[in-house]
Amino acid sequence: MNVDEILKATGGILLNEKTNKIINHFKVDTRKLKAKDGFIALKTENRDGHDFIEEAIQKKVNVIIVSENVNICTKIPIIKVKDTYECLFDLAKFMKEKYPIFSIAVTGSSGKTTTKELLYEVLSKEYSVLKNEGNYNNHIGVPLTLLNLNQKYDILLTEIGMNHKGEISKLSKLVKPDVGIITNIGTSHIGNLGSIRKIKKAKLEILDGMEDGLLFVNNQNKYLKHIQNDRIIKVPSNDIKIESIKGNLEKTEFTFMYQNQKYNIHFHGPQYLISNILLVLEVGLLTDIPILKIIETIENYQMYNHRMNIMKGKNILIDDCYNASYESLSYALELLKNYKQDKIIILGDMLELGKYSKKYHKKINKILKKIKNKRVFLRGEHTKYIFGKHFSSNQELIEYLKNMNIENTIIFIKGSRKIKLEEIVNYLNTYFV
Repeated sequence: MNVDEILKATGGILLNEKTNKIINHFKVDTRKLKAKDGFIALKTENRDGHDFIEEAIQKKVNVIIVSENVNICTKIPIIKVKDTYECLFDLAKFMKEKYPIFSIAVTGSSGKTTTKELLYEVLSKEYSVLKNEGNYNNHIGVPLTLLNLNQKYDILLTEIGMNHKGEISKLSKLVKPDVGIITNIGTSHIGNLGSIRKIKKAKLEILDGMEDGLLFVNNQNKYLKHIQNDRIIKVPSNDIKIESIKGNLEKTEFTFMYQNQKYNIHFHGPQYLISNILLVLEVGLLTDIPILKIIETIENYQMYNHRMNIMKGKNILIDDCYNASYESLSYALELLKNYKQDKIIILGDMLELGKYSKKYHKKINKILKKIKNKRVFLRGEHTKYIFGKHFSSNQELIEYLKNMNIENTIIFIKGSRKIKLEEIVNYLNTYFV
């Protein structure tokens, strides 16, 4: 994209002299800027991008986009727009229209990233795929991803997250999915939306940008199995017949029939991710990936960072600290009860539950009661409703662990992102694995 195209897409005003340079990538964080990138000055609760324009100039960017008048002498084109957030969407819409490639969008209360990453590995066997990196799944990350579109890509694969109603609708209308995926409906963000019914309605906003595409949903989820729509495919579909499933927190094995042939899959991940694997399998088949390539890719897949990563040594450390919902935690604990070894269970708050926080944290106690040979260590304000030993900080918990002799023990750790339990994981991985 060049300066002329930016002016055309945004209706912006050039504040200084015009040089029609090509922009390699757009960034909103000056720490990540490289020469020939474009800098978009966003205002957030914590910082104002306009305060970092001088830094962007020093890094020799090719364009700076602002929403305020700036009095800076530079030959780098500065474009003023009404709103830099809307500018992001205007630029992304321009790129999507310029490169109208096949689009797949993934949403759901949990399992979005695992499904997206696994699907990316499958699709990449036959296609060039552009995906959003890490947790770039919101009103900033998704349009920034689209700004990387070019002629070399065959498929756009986006993960779409949300905190409030209307967010998925806006992003769906931007990416215009030919295929949509809903991994599940659960309690995540119930504090913002108020009920499971409203969460379900918000997730189904993914249909708003789908003109005639297909929506794949997890038929094992009780909130999705009864929905009716001509464009919805419930997974597993009638084409795939599951014959057997067995697994634990570390691995999953299942057998299925497809076109009168029997297939086996061994997946390096917990059994409760079987629905995510099946969604990937069905979409892979829809996009004409050979079934043996799909199976091989699934079997070679390694779990994403801090998502059920398992490290083995003198102990087994199960690192699932990237995030936590009631559903994902309860699934994991149900599998954990099948292990006979001693267990240390480290839990952080499940956040964004609002008025339901006490209810869902207390419900965890019912599952914990079924787990034998356990010690439960807790972090965060909301875990006060869970029975165990509470710590006021991660460092306090680490200091407590230093005085323990831990061997032949399963250490399971999970909590919401803001609790930063990876600090404890790093210590455990260094001294106890």
